[in-house]
Amino acid sequence: MWYFCRMKNKMAKSILLILALMVNSVAWGKDLTEQDHVRVTLNDGTQIEGYVTKYWSEPSTFGQMNRVFWLSKGIDGNNPSKYTADEVKSIDFIVKVYDRNYEHVISAEVANPSTFKPHRSKKQFVHVESRTSRGTVYWWNAIDSQKMQLGAVTMSTIYGVCFEGENIIVPFLTGNVISMNALRIVYKKTERKELVNYLDKRILKGGSDLWNEVPRNPMMFMDFVEEYYSKVKP
Repeated sequence: MWYFCRMKNKMAKSILLILALMVNSVAWGKDLTEQDHVRVTLNDGTQIEGYVTKYWSEPSTFGQMNRVFWLSKGIDGNNPSKYTADEVKSIDFIVKVYDRNYEHVISAEVANPSTFKPHRSKKQFVHVESRTSRGTVYWWNAIDSQKMQLGAVTMSTIYGVCFEGENIIVPFLTGNVISMNALRIVYKKTERKELVNYLDKRILKGGSDLWNEVPRNPMMFMDFVEEYYSKVKP
């Protein structure tokens, strides 16, 4: 089960899911290993160790995905307890598999704006991709809503940015598709509007080569942010 939250390679971005997997079920104590062993830090600082029996990124009802997980005190998976993004500060895997910061998961506010609800957001679990002086890029796996509208239920890796000084993560990349829509809506009436306009034009101007390169290297997005402040912003 642990691979649902750790799948980071590009092949994992277009995994076809079966609609039957969208039920909100819990696999009690199934095939648990030390790779499911985590240390959970709650908002009040309390730390709990246990084994994840159902991951936050496993297919579930839309309202629960990346917001809820189940934890058992023992590797047998018996009597798991439910934890939500609202009560958990961070999750750290005991066994380190990767050579980068993918074993540290945090709970953070992620923008989910619409034209009539520009400030709509939800607290969920995300992984840290990388940080710069201008902000931090995060990623998480979720159902690709754009492809779902076309009748395909797939899991994609989504990337979002939290600019320095802000407290919300705004998505900019889903699978292989770059979209500035959320950034435009969230920062439409703020001083960051000029930055978003610059990023929009810079990425569009880059053409297909850039559109293909950014999904392969999402931190390029922060290069453009730095470019704005060094070349455009007085």
